[in-house]
Amino acid sequence: MLHQALDSKIPIEGLVTGQNKGGLEVDLGGMRGFVPASQVDIRFVEDQSQFVGQRLKFRVAEIRGGNAILSRRALLEEERAAQAAELRKRLEVGAQLEGTVTSVRDFGAFVDLGGLEGLVHVSELSHARVAHAQDVVQPGQRVKVQVLRIEKDDKLHEKIALSLRALEQDPWDAARPQLKEGARLQGKVARLQPFGAFVELFPGVDGLVHVSALANRHVQHPREVVKEGEAIWVQVESVDEAHKRVSLRRISDDEAAAPEKPAQKAGRRPRIGDVVDAKVDRVEAYGVFVSWADGKGLVPNAELGTPRGSDNKKTTPAGTAFRAQIVDLDEKGRYRLSRVAAERAADRAEYEAYKRKSSPPGKGFGTLGDLLRAKLEQQSQDE
Repeated sequence: MLHQALDSKIPIEGLVTGQNKGGLEVDLGGMRGFVPASQVDIRFVEDQSQFVGQRLKFRVAEIRGGNAILSRRALLEEERAAQAAELRKRLEVGAQLEGTVTSVRDFGAFVDLGGLEGLVHVSELSHARVAHAQDVVQPGQRVKVQVLRIEKDDKLHEKIALSLRALEQDPWDAARPQLKEGARLQGKVARLQPFGAFVELFPGVDGLVHVSALANRHVQHPREVVKEGEAIWVQVESVDEAHKRVSLRRISDDEAAAPEKPAQKAGRRPRIGDVVDAKVDRVEAYGVFVSWADGKGLVPNAELGTPRGSDNKKTTPAGTAFRAQIVDLDEKGRYRLSRVAAERAADRAEYEAYKRKSSPPGKGFGTLGDLLRAKLEQQSQDE
């Protein structure tokens, strides 16, 4: 019977009776069989005692000295090949499949889809920030996933990128009604970057407090005023619906507890070209730092309109107020302003107002040449 199974490659069934360091011992109806540890499963099984007492099917690999050398792995690989062929018929980007988590690593989790294996990257495990994949899934867990990408490596083996996150409800949708400009919320500082602090407002929804909006003084790095895990009050400044980003401003406990004023609408974020009433907060050799109702920024020396080499502490000391125009906003959200540009804008406005006032209805005098011609004609008539 064993020789026929060996020649025809027909599977045979046996009872696993014991386990040793080399593999499993199998009773084949009075004849002894042995399964090497590498042939027990597709992947190496650390604890093989779990198979003792089970009746399993094997492929006869060889007969040696009256004993049969068996392989369970060969049968499992054939089954997986058949499953993979069926799976490929419905495998496409966007497909939703069920699978079993086979292993978990720091970078993600591998999922057996039935004949083929895919990877769920740690960023695709959940909408919430995931520090360790083990916090979300465990080996042996059944999961539902969506196919993100299908690629092939140098050996033409499929590399399948999967996502659990894509099948979860987006927490942004649930949180969006509460993310209104001017809304006061309490959140937890999730992480710090040189340009600001990310605050978790709701599970899976973070907002950014720019370093310039963390305190009423100059802050070099967010760690000077906040730390990760700390609960702080913030106010929503703006919401970027397209990119799902929330800009925040830190507020004090007193501001958070103060009654809201429905009549007051949260002001829009200052933009390039806005002219603001600025007040000098700090004086430096290279310029002055100013603040206004909706923000703060720097007016460099070249934009102050003072003589070259002037002492800023004398010409524009702290507390000096003047109008300035926002002329630049860098990628870190820092404003640069110009007193000179604001004065020019005011001059242009006065000139335009003068033209509108001096031009009579109908045919008006639009240029200096027109004015001169009219004056000469008037003189000729008088003569």
